[in-house]
Amino acid sequence: MPDAVPNTAHFVTHFALNKVSCIVPARMGSSRFPGKPLLKLNGKEMIVRTLERALLADCFDRIVCATDSAEIEAVVTAAGFDCVMTGECATGSDRVAEAAQKLGLDLVVNLQGDEPLVEPSVLRDVAKDLSEHPDCWVTVACPLNPAEAELKTVVKVLVRDGVAVDFTRSVPPAEASRWFQHQGIYAYSREARDEFASLPQNKIELERSLEQMRILGRRPIRIVQSAYPSISVDVPSDATHVENILLDRLLYPLLDEPLRKGDERI
Repeated sequence: MPDAVPNTAHFVTHFALNKVSCIVPARMGSSRFPGKPLLKLNGKEMIVRTLERALLADCFDRIVCATDSAEIEAVVTAAGFDCVMTGECATGSDRVAEAAQKLGLDLVVNLQGDEPLVEPSVLRDVAKDLSEHPDCWVTVACPLNPAEAELKTVVKVLVRDGVAVDFTRSVPPAEASRWFQHQGIYAYSREARDEFASLPQNKIELERSLEQMRILGRRPIRIVQSAYPSISVDVPSDATHVENILLDRLLYPLLDEPLRKGDERI
């Protein structure tokens, strides 16, 4: 049963006056899962599925993949999406900063390429929050499953008064209720990105492999709270779980009502 292909020629934007764009950074050299943007999930590359989720959000002035891989560029453009080539970058936010500068963009949502099941309404909430608070970073969190407190592939965020105060990869199970699960979405203005890109990677960013630690404490990181848990593909074993969810949505479409846009199914 083939998936519907979105019409990328027409974007309906809810924030047209602010022109919020979406950039999806992708690289082939992931240390935990090399080549994962081109991993096929039920017959379609993960990077394409993620771009399609951004399209379903129906709020972006432009949707672009940013990569240093000719292979990724070929797949993305064949699927009808825009792509911009960058150099090698230390993090996804560095890649987004370079791509946005090349494209002359201001307000940008950075959707990581391993989020093929991201809830479109969450992207709309992030775009809206960014348009209202362009001086801040914006990111997303949902309730943390206590069973994942010590799982290092699940990033945790400590929130106070709607703003992030710390990020880590592992917390003691007894403290899990104080933390949220962080999701792979960032949003920022040109000024905030330029500030980030001008700073060197610091010790704690490198130790935790969390790019947001470079800016934490320098600029507020606002938290959009989501009821939807993040289902990203961090390691090869995650792929089967994602494929099963995609298959369920094809076989039982009523289970996916919040994720529908017209008759499109992805």
